[in-house]
Amino acid sequence: MKNSKYKKYGLILYYLLKIISKTMKIEIIKSPEIEEDESYVCGFWHNKLIGSFLSFLNFSNKKAVLASPSKDGELISIPCEKMGFTVVRGSSGKDSIKSVLKLIQLIKNGYSVGTPLDGPKGPVYKVKPGMLYLAQKSGKSLLPVGVAYSNQWTFEKAWDKFQMPKPFSKMVCVMGEPIFIPKDANLNDYLEIVETALFSMDRIAQQKLNEKK
Repeated sequence: MKNSKYKKYGLILYYLLKIISKTMKIEIIKSPEIEEDESYVCGFWHNKLIGSFLSFLNFSNKKAVLASPSKDGELISIPCEKMGFTVVRGSSGKDSIKSVLKLIQLIKNGYSVGTPLDGPKGPVYKVKPGMLYLAQKSGKSLLPVGVAYSNQWTFEKAWDKFQMPKPFSKMVCVMGEPIFIPKDANLNDYLEIVETALFSMDRIAQQKLNEKK
């Protein structure tokens, strides 16, 4: 019964996003280091999830997302599927072998994969090693993504203060220089590197947005 309820909410969210996105002005800025025909593991903050997914719509014809098995994952999986994403349900942790193997298989078949790096429950703005592990094992670079909106709703009671762009707002998405994690690297050495990159991408997105005002 709960799944049915959240699937209905997911459908409502999909149509809401479809309407809002048609009114928005969206600019995507890509690092020159990004190769058009390459696949990536794309990472962003959980509160910028909506903007990141909207930006990925035209990033690749083959795109996948990782959605948690929680009710939040159920909510977001419906609009993602309807927007053309392949959805893998599960955790990005090393222990979730099934979902990790599925994602690696998709990446090696040319899919770019995206998921929040501090999700699904935080703490906010703290990168977890799961998707870094995925990038390392798949041999694909991690792409840091930042987003800024000119006008948004902020859900203050959410653990991440989730952001939803308002109709007719402007959005800037910045996709930074890919970060390659060698097979023999210690993932803990890359947590701060990726966190710094994500904060930098958000800051640049906000600066570009301010220049347009």
